[in-house]
Amino acid sequence: MADTRGVEIRESSIRLSFAFNGKRERRTLMVDGAALPPTPANVKYAHRLIADIRLRIRAGTFSLAEYFPDNGTVARGGAVADQLDHWLSTQNIEESTKAGYSSAIKFWKPLIGQLAMTAVRHSDILKALRTRPDLNGKTVNNYVSVLRAAMQLAVLDQLLKDNPVAAIENAKWQKEPPDPFDREEVEKIVAYAQEHYDPAVANMIEFRFFTGVRTSEMVGLQWGSIDWNKRQMLVREAVVRGIRKQTKTNKARIVALNSRAFAALERHRDALPRANILTIPGAVSSPLPQKPSAPAADTTIFLDPRYGTPWVDERAFRRSFWTPALKALGIRYRPPNNSRHTFATMLLMAGATPAYAAKQMGHSVEMFLSVYSKWIDDGHGDLEQAKLERFIGQNSPATPLDQKKG
Repeated sequence: MADTRGVEIRESSIRLSFAFNGKRERRTLMVDGAALPPTPANVKYAHRLIADIRLRIRAGTFSLAEYFPDNGTVARGGAVADQLDHWLSTQNIEESTKAGYSSAIKFWKPLIGQLAMTAVRHSDILKALRTRPDLNGKTVNNYVSVLRAAMQLAVLDQLLKDNPVAAIENAKWQKEPPDPFDREEVEKIVAYAQEHYDPAVANMIEFRFFTGVRTSEMVGLQWGSIDWNKRQMLVREAVVRGIRKQTKTNKARIVALNSRAFAALERHRDALPRANILTIPGAVSSPLPQKPSAPAADTTIFLDPRYGTPWVDERAFRRSFWTPALKALGIRYRPPNNSRHTFATMLLMAGATPAYAAKQMGHSVEMFLSVYSKWIDDGHGDLEQAKLERFIGQNSPATPLDQKKG
């Protein structure tokens, strides 16, 4: 039996030894009535636990009943880091969501991961958050949400009595308003791309500006989603971190292709590699090129022309094409996805109803109104007032409104 600073490693168990209230306490670590085996991970946990116990004893906040309930012989639960990993393993989520959760877990582990769940205090969490004053409120709330959920699972599993994260208040943060490009900027960017970049890139940029598709939807769009006769496209999938999935809202939608979007798509299709050269039997003249065949329905529409592979995300496009174009044109930088905001405001400034615009964008009407209310108001007040004046003018003061003249 080895004893290293209060951790006694036995053949099939681990025992903690510490002095409390003038008495030597020896407690075997147990989970669900069975001794915790002395695996490397469990031994590591035991050392973290004894260190935390001694810290709490010195601070006068240690409780045997809290750390060793069930007649004082069972230490339930584990370290925060272990609980975070366990919680993540129980989640049935998309890979993109899992990546976000993993980022939060990566934040918490070096700060409080070594603490036993039963030892985590409200102040420990606040101190951990103060180590990163650069984080915005939204990120802080996402990180706290993951920790709160993981600890709540421990409460439900009866490993904790109370959730130490429950009382942590959400951080305040101000959502950035839409920052669209104006029409002049749009035309400059499109023209620059047509002059300096591969046509595949130029067509994609124009298509984005005049359809408003999300980045993930654009990189996931396939030729089979295009209805050339009706000039429509079906947006039903997205690609996030290289994984094909449903759209952000988990709802498919039909998007009408206006003349600019349709023309960009036609140019893109017609520029695809042509089929093999057609040789006319017995002809002496040079062979005639065959017209391009229709693209396979399950092939991706927009590819990175440098490699002939689908775009995985926005970063490569942003670094190699988008940022240099804006810099060369002297246009204030905004991310490529702001082309989506640009299309939404185009719809509104053209007089489209919020219900139609929301349907094209894949928003609920309520969400659309909350995001783009400024453009609904701006420039349309006089038009709406004129509608009211025409309505009023058709009725004399003595005529009931339900008997207005034709």
